[in-house]
Amino acid sequence: MRITLKQLTIFEAVARSGQVARAAEMVNLSAPATSMALSELENQLDARLFERVGNRLRLNSQGSLLLPLATEALQKFDQIEHLFSSPEAELSGTLNVSASSTIGNYLMAKSSVAFCQQHTSALVDLDISNTLAVIKSVLEFRSEVGFIEGQCLDSRIRVEAWHKDKLLVFCHPAHPLAGQRVAPHALKGQPWVMREEGSGTRDYFLSSAQALDMQPIEKFNFSTPDAIKQAVKQGAGLAVLSELTLEKEVSRKELAIIEVEGLELERQFYRIHHKSRKSTPLCDAFIDFCNSFINVTS
Repeated sequence: MRITLKQLTIFEAVARSGQVARAAEMVNLSAPATSMALSELENQLDARLFERVGNRLRLNSQGSLLLPLATEALQKFDQIEHLFSSPEAELSGTLNVSASSTIGNYLMAKSSVAFCQQHTSALVDLDISNTLAVIKSVLEFRSEVGFIEGQCLDSRIRVEAWHKDKLLVFCHPAHPLAGQRVAPHALKGQPWVMREEGSGTRDYFLSSAQALDMQPIEKFNFSTPDAIKQAVKQGAGLAVLSELTLEKEVSRKELAIIEVEGLELERQFYRIHHKSRKSTPLCDAFIDFCNSFINVTS
């Protein structure tokens, strides 16, 4: 049988008070129960811990060795209790989050920083990749929550609609179609700079373009919005990205928008969790914070 927390608590109380009856009051037990627990501790250690002097109990050499260790153990237990029972406890530790490129770079990064500035005991470990990689991370329990731009049909994943987004077709400002509203057939034969396979942005655009028989010709593909924008600035072709990624470049006239008739590019962002994983208070607080923060700042 192992030494119990109850035994150490009673031992320390007897050592401090010098009397079983007074120690019993300190630990809210009867005197017989206190005396029995102390005897059990001595039997387990095979050592006497006290010697009787008059009507008091005084630590002997063995008891003197045990007291600082018992006190330290009880203090550690108090620290553990405080850590997990205080209001701050639920909002401390590391939260592993995975987000696809647009969401991660333009929404989650600043939200994560703001959240950690408010909750200084929390750390958000944000991994940014494409939609397929985010789904894989959640499935493998590497991320507690994921944010994606594409569809997820895996039955093991719980999918919830999150924020909405709009994709924009854009080009170099000197392109003949820059700033124009055109019919879909006007883009046939145009070279395109695309996101990589597995990207939600890529899948959504190709599905919409196919419905209009646009037949985009892929000349380049890159895994980040910044790389795509740089390629378009070099005249590599047309591209499509979230409006979240284009605001600065369009306002500076470094890139220009092309409006395509009938091309509906409003899409849904999604939040995903593994169905067999219970959400932690830290994760719930982070999600609530992000919802409020994004609504205020967008």
